Amino acid sequence: MTTDLTVPSYGARNRVERTGPAIRAALDPERRAEFEADFHAAAVETDDTLDLAPLHRVIDRWWPQAVLCANPEIQAGIDEDRRRLAAGDLSVLGGITTYPHSDNTAG
Repeated sequence: MTTDLTVPSYGARNRVERTGPAIRAALDPERRAEFEADFHAAAVETDDTLDLAPLHRVIDRWWPQAVLCANPEIQAGIDEDRRRLAAGDLSVLGGITTYPHSDNTAG
């Protein structure tokens, strides 16, 4: 069982394995159909070439979306940070938000 997960700063309650069935189960219905189409196309390519790389690419592409679907609070946090940045709240970035090499004494 693979449960490797890069945890975003918002945290993730629900882990999603990096497998086709786990990704499919985590996706919402609209995305699920597109994932299935991508997966099936990659499976055909894999069957033709005997190379698993196309399937790995599909898993790599869709796994982050599955994590977001399984943990909607992550996307909500990202959206809130975007709103705050758009409103000029640079505290979202943390740390120093000015250019360290600027010379504010020049006139």
